[in-house]
Amino acid sequence: MTDEYHITSFAVHCQPGQVDEVCRAIESMAGAEIHARTDEGKLAVTLERRDRNDMRQGMEGIATLPGVLSAALTYHRVETLDELGETTG
Repeated sequence: MTDEYHITSFAVHCQPGQVDEVCRAIESMAGAEIHARTDEGKLAVTLERRDRNDMRQGMEGIATLPGVLSAALTYHRVETLDELGETTG
């Protein structure tokens, strides 16, 4: 296991008629949280993961959900578990 912790945020734009379905799919993803949404299909989403590959898969998972038009990365920070006061194992 790596000692990294990745925190990202996205501006997600989805089909207006599919906002509820997209939100349910994102909320079912480990480490994902929706912080804001509009009826027009715009979402503010964060995703937290413990390694680079898992983060990449999560980002691709959001971008390729049915009903998602775009998912733009707005923030990416990498912390170490030591900085967060956590340990591996």
